[in-house]
Amino acid sequence: MRKGEAEGLFRECRAKAVLDLDGSGKAVVSSGSGFLDHMLTALARTALLDLTAQAEPGFYRTQALGAAIGLALNESLGDRSGIRRYGSASVPMDEALADVALDFSGRPYLVMAGEFRGERIGDFEVQLLQPFLEALCVGARLTLHVRFYGENDHHKAESVFKALGFAMRQATAKEGIGVPSTKGVI
Repeated sequence: MRKGEAEGLFRECRAKAVLDLDGSGKAVVSSGSGFLDHMLTALARTALLDLTAQAEPGFYRTQALGAAIGLALNESLGDRSGIRRYGSASVPMDEALADVALDFSGRPYLVMAGEFRGERIGDFEVQLLQPFLEALCVGARLTLHVRFYGENDHHKAESVFKALGFAMRQATAKEGIGVPSTKGVI
């Protein structure tokens, strides 16, 4: 059973996440942002993982939620035995395109290239996408590269979350035994 449960803390804010890597794509999310809830639901559906996540109100709730989801993901992977480890996906949404490549290497790192036109998408401040992904990477011990472009900010963000979901599904797929590392440990 590849399940994880964690609490994320970022400054004064707390969030909780429960994750099942072998789920069916169900999500129950309460982030404080309808748009972020929509994005995390899209992530769960494309990754085919079940996700329950909730953030307490506060200025840093987005980062706390990223940390909680990352920690739950890390717990669900255990020592990472039998997973593919690497994943990548390109997802178009009309005029927008996102490319995501990731490695469950044990080394948290984020590289992100792309710009948003506005400051908000609905009730979500777009400048919080990068801190959310950084917190996710640290919690999950994940190296993540994200590149996106397009005209519509909603399409750009959604293509990022969906590409992340497809890449996560690919990287966490069971395909062997042992830890996928030349060192024997991640």
